[in-house]
Amino acid sequence: MTDGITRAGPPLALQKLRENFYLVQIQLTETPSADWKRLFYDAQHSPPAEFPPRAVEISSHSLRFRSDAATVEQKVAWIDRWIERANQKEMAMGGRLDEERRRRREELSREQSELSELNARWAKL
Repeated sequence: MTDGITRAGPPLALQKLRENFYLVQIQLTETPSADWKRLFYDAQHSPPAEFPPRAVEISSHSLRFRSDAATVEQKVAWIDRWIERANQKEMAMGGRLDEERRRRREELSREQSELSELNARWAKL
């Protein structure tokens, strides 16, 4: 059994939206399932009013949110807790999710391979 989805690295500033306010991205170790996303958004206890889970966009295997530079560390700590809680709830749901996760990993591996082949071919353009 896996430990579930985790952060794959530190937060990255993707875009400056206005003075001292940024679009920030966190890479995940894998693409979350629809069940995991639901658990991430809905299974949280007492989220801060100024940063609810719905303020985080989940796209492919990354999370994105908007933040001023001073509160990124605090928001990442919240996100880490939400990821952990979603993983705990998902594990409690049972084995069917393990098979789904294995299938998603295989699919992601095939996609990455296909993208690498295309990028290698296009590198000479």
